Amino acid sequence: MAYQVGGMEKDPLSGWYQSKRPIFIFSIKFGALMLGYYGVSMTPFFEQTFWPANLRANAWLANVILHGLHQHTQLAEATILTGSTSFVIKRGCDATEPIWLLIASVIAFPAPFFRQLAGIVVGALLVQVLNQMRIVCLFFVGRDHPGLYHSLHLTVFPAIFVVLAMLIWFVWVKWVVEHKPLKCQNSSPS
Repeated sequence: MAYQVGGMEKDPLSGWYQSKRPIFIFSIKFGALMLGYYGVSMTPFFEQTFWPANLRANAWLANVILHGLHQHTQLAEATILTGSTSFVIKRGCDATEPIWLLIASVIAFPAPFFRQLAGIVVGALLVQVLNQMRIVCLFFVGRDHPGLYHSLHLTVFPAIFVVLAMLIWFVWVKWVVEHKPLKCQNSSPS
């Protein structure tokens, strides 16, 4: 069914699509980037090289922070050792997935390249810092309150991380929208 506006015929579905088009474009880009991430993350290179190196790097950094907090820990591959406790950094303990969630959201949003780059760099660093805080927190909880460890590790922190990644994205979007350059309008002298 069509209707006329100003002598021109309009299709309601076309009008609805045009009003929702930016959302569709964002969703398609975001979905493709997330599918790409999951596809690439399962390749032999990632499985055999990237993930082990990434986990060792996360364990190393957490160990450095723990030493700064006067903890007498040792490092063996991706395992932090202290006394009779071992704390293994496994896939999912890194911030790679929340960081990619943030990156995909930033890339899918229509913004100038340098604003996207700023969002990716600052956002990824912020998520990585928060992840290191999470690892250190889990180390102390696992050592001092082992009954709380599994619920924090498997339920609370994963949910917090997804929310934090999206909150960082929302703050970035607000920054991008508020700092959009004004469009010059052609005005003819009167």
